[in-house]
Amino acid sequence: MQIPRSGKQIAVLLLGLALCLTGCGIAASPSQPVGKAATLNLSLKTVPTVRSITISPGKATFGNCTGGKDVNNTHSAGSRLGFPNGTCWVGEISPIGVYPIKITNTGIASFVYVNGSSATPSDDGNGWSLCNLGTKPVATCNGYKHRAPGIDQYIVENFGPGGGTRSGLTGTPQCDRAFGARGKCLASLGTSQHEGFELIGPFAASDFRSTNWTMSITWTPVPTEGD
Repeated sequence: MQIPRSGKQIAVLLLGLALCLTGCGIAASPSQPVGKAATLNLSLKTVPTVRSITISPGKATFGNCTGGKDVNNTHSAGSRLGFPNGTCWVGEISPIGVYPIKITNTGIASFVYVNGSSATPSDDGNGWSLCNLGTKPVATCNGYKHRAPGIDQYIVENFGPGGGTRSGLTGTPQCDRAFGARGKCLASLGTSQHEGFELIGPFAASDFRSTNWTMSITWTPVPTEGD
């Protein structure tokens, strides 16, 4: 069977068109350009979670000392503690109440605990340990009928407008009854309290050479119930 000449020409044209399309390819449709993005910046603040205490001023000196024995030339004088069992003060309870030390809760709500330290002589000799009064003392005082410090013992009591630690501070942190409403020692952020201190000295000191002594009082913010 013979293909008419006109049919051959159409076939050749179709074959050429196919080869052209195969070699050159078909141009792709142009894609849409990506739009310009916009970003929102966000910020967030959280409540403070730090517990902290500040004290002002940061140091103090006992004064207004009384007690001791004149006959032994060991009676208290001014800012010098006498023996036996002289008493000195930072501030005063009566007649008007003077509370020179300000303790502030600068962190989140906390219970405020307080503790004392041993007294250390400047010559690194024998120190004095804390003892306590009351029916269940943490450390029993060995003085007269256990109502006063014995040799190398002393008492420090803190006090404020709302009360204090009547039995004396210990070396272990305990609720500061002078701090917070009704002696519960709970303090919210910014709550402050003013306090003073009474020191009752030893019956006698085995380090009889030193006349300079140092001790410290520490306040610690403690988590509240449910923290």
